[in-house]
Amino acid sequence: MNKIKLSLSTIAMLMGTTGFAIELTDYKIVEGDYNAAYVDGGLSIDSGNQDQVSYDGFVDANLKSIYTSAPYTLEYGLTAGADFSRGPDANQSAENAYDSTAYFEGNKYFKNDDTFFGYGRTDLGYRKQVTADSAEDPYLKVGVGAGYGRMYVATPLANAMRVAEDLKAYKLIKNDISDKALIAMARVIGVQSEYQSKYGFEEYKQYWYEAMEKALKDNDALVGDSLGAVGIVRLNAIIDATDGRGVLARLHGWKVQAGAGQILSQYDGSSSDTTADVGFQYGLPIGYTSQFLNTATASKVLGSNNSLDFTAKNLASYTYEMSDKIDWINSWALGYEAYNTGDDVMTNTFSTRLNYYLANRLSLNARLSFAKTSGTNGTSIETPEWDTSFFTGLRYRLQ
Repeated sequence: MNKIKLSLSTIAMLMGTTGFAIELTDYKIVEGDYNAAYVDGGLSIDSGNQDQVSYDGFVDANLKSIYTSAPYTLEYGLTAGADFSRGPDANQSAENAYDSTAYFEGNKYFKNDDTFFGYGRTDLGYRKQVTADSAEDPYLKVGVGAGYGRMYVATPLANAMRVAEDLKAYKLIKNDISDKALIAMARVIGVQSEYQSKYGFEEYKQYWYEAMEKALKDNDALVGDSLGAVGIVRLNAIIDATDGRGVLARLHGWKVQAGAGQILSQYDGSSSDTTADVGFQYGLPIGYTSQFLNTATASKVLGSNNSLDFTAKNLASYTYEMSDKIDWINSWALGYEAYNTGDDVMTNTFSTRLNYYLANRLSLNARLSFAKTSGTNGTSIETPEWDTSFFTGLRYRLQ
């Protein structure tokens, strides 16, 4: 009977419906954090009937961390990628290219709410083009400004729902668990790092699980007096599976901001300039299995020392959890650069990826992308036709 109930709850989650009345957008707890770090890689090697062994591969790394509280939020991220290849002909040498960007942003809310805030931001970049002998100069930009709105991290509530579905199937908590109990448990899940800092990585789960149990008990959600041994085992199984799988970030809300920036170092070594910057971010969980995110930025160069006059970027993504082991991730990146002399440049990249989760934080990926560049200026190379690429590889979740 437990297996039948567990299957039914799983089907409900896949269809985007559960027995809960609460929505992810109802979760507006500002205290918590979210951390995720991945390493992706793929490699193909060919030999025989050719002058030399040929290969084509890539390594990508992604890191994102968000800490939120009433007075301020801190966010930083890193994206790095490297491509390397060698052709089959004897006169073809190995080629490589890499590109990495990082940012740090802090927002200070003036009234400890979700209205006005001031921000400070730093952007870093370091890259090497495939045709270059060495890396370019590093890119460094700092900026300050003000904004309005807040993005809420509802991932802890998504995790709490997963736990509750499992515990209900084992008749350890009541079927009519209240929204208050779910939010109380989500609050505990959302501060995992605090328990790790206080009790250490080896011992913290004991106290963390006790706090989850207390949250359920205090809100009259338990069937008995405690979760018992079975409940702790199930709690550990779901949390471990959730942590290793890397539950997709559930974000909702919006914010806009505007300010001024100073480019301290350019890729081409040219003189720095002051910029006027604007940004917009929007997030919406769709049901319990999908997430939409959109980030848009624009920057106007105020000085005349640089040939680049204006840049705009928009990144939209839609993620759907097809099953407990398969995620479908889609993204569209649009970029535009306007120059004082020469062509303006527009880049379009569409990608779709399937992640199949294996075990021990490891997943098998298949990624298909289409890219096109219009205009030649700066370091861009125009592509009259769409470039298509397909990669399969492995991803490992670091945290």
